[in-house]
Amino acid sequence: MKPRIGIVGNVFTGDSTIFYHNHATYTFQGNVDAIVKAGGLPVIIPIQSAELATDYFENIDGLFLPGGQDVTPALYEQDPSPLLKKTSLERDEFELALFKLAWAQRKPILGICRGMQLINVALGGTLYQDQSLMSRSVEVQHDQAPESLGNIATHQIAVKPKLKRVLGEHVLVNSLHHQLIHDLAKSLISLAVAEDGVVEAVAPIDDSRPLLGVQWHPEMMLDRPEMVAIFKKYMTMF
Repeated sequence: MKPRIGIVGNVFTGDSTIFYHNHATYTFQGNVDAIVKAGGLPVIIPIQSAELATDYFENIDGLFLPGGQDVTPALYEQDPSPLLKKTSLERDEFELALFKLAWAQRKPILGICRGMQLINVALGGTLYQDQSLMSRSVEVQHDQAPESLGNIATHQIAVKPKLKRVLGEHVLVNSLHHQLIHDLAKSLISLAVAEDGVVEAVAPIDDSRPLLGVQWHPEMMLDRPEMVAIFKKYMTMF
């Protein structure tokens, strides 16, 4: 039986005639396609109250935290910066509740972009609320939207040994984020870095814990084998 991967959905709250002026729960098709290509069964989980996390969690084998809004700064004990973009505390709290269940029960966890950042916060790390707040000797523009279509690689990352078999020593990635990991959680290690020192991938120090986080969006570049390999690496954790 294929592992059931719970992909936490997002909520479109804008006013659109496509949805007859209703809000809509969604996930990007790439998230679904990536899990299918890797051999899993995607299950979309709508954002609900944290109290319902256990009920949803009982019906999945692994957790996928995708991209989206900025993480609420209060969760890592910071006041909001003027550079902060849209947040959703409801989503944060629901995803944190799901993460804590997966972490405690050692179910495989995958985090992409915001998902990786939320994992870091959940484990006690912090974030830069905007890339301009990080002192760097080399500047890499990480927030390529809207100039980029999302599926175009914009900068290179150096890959560390634990991920080299999947990606090789260096790989070009897309980049659609303005927030960055600041203090890496003590239970995590960096698996890849950009030229400016930004953490691009993480895993637990404890090898027995099944978790992988990446800062870029491999689900938008599934025509590249190394990006599909990210999801296949996740599926080997079952």
